[in-house]
Amino acid sequence: MTEKIRILILSANPWSTGRILVAEEAREIFERIQEGPYRYKFEVHHHCAVRPVDLQRLLLMYEPQIVHFSGHGSKSHRILVHGNYSRAQPLDQQGLKDIFGFYNNHVRLVLLNACFSKAQARSISEVVDYTIGTSRPIGDKASVAFAGAIYRALGFGKSIRDAFKSAMAELALCNMPRSRGIELFVRSGINKGDRFPQTGTNRHLPSIPANLVKANAIVEVTTIKTIQQTILVRG
Repeated sequence: MTEKIRILILSANPWSTGRILVAEEAREIFERIQEGPYRYKFEVHHHCAVRPVDLQRLLLMYEPQIVHFSGHGSKSHRILVHGNYSRAQPLDQQGLKDIFGFYNNHVRLVLLNACFSKAQARSISEVVDYTIGTSRPIGDKASVAFAGAIYRALGFGKSIRDAFKSAMAELALCNMPRSRGIELFVRSGINKGDRFPQTGTNRHLPSIPANLVKANAIVEVTTIKTIQQTILVRG
């Protein structure tokens, strides 16, 4: 039996921060995945009011391939979770990167659906194949719409790259306010043909011997010149 892709949704909306639609976002993710023919390949787990001590426990418990954070980011570019007495507590950037680096044998996508999360996402992209973050404040409705659109595309068999493009196109089509600044980061060395979360492709770029690199370059140049000559003849 094929192993399912496990999605771990982590929600945090401490009482000292503004109210946002974290529960609605989790529901949107589940419902949109169900629309696709590949819905049976996914398994969704949702935990709310997440604290720093919960992260490793949940990563160990579920061994997710996708981790989705729904909540707030601070202007100092740190993810906010629940601390003492449910007050907002920022996560250490290096510490969060180290945690995901330790579990990158199974974590392949980290989606930080929170304001000002670009710097954290880019940092995590050094150790995880795919990360998504935002460079500016993002609207509540835009966050929910983006989450629904990207997971629906995954449910229809799209790759991470294609699902991201599909979700961004939908935000533009709907003229969704406060939806700019969402970015996808891909770790260096990941094959452009990687179809994750679908199986059957090699995620890493193949290593090519130096002598073949030069030969391939000559072939490409020759091909281009031939095409140019053909165009000139036809013109």
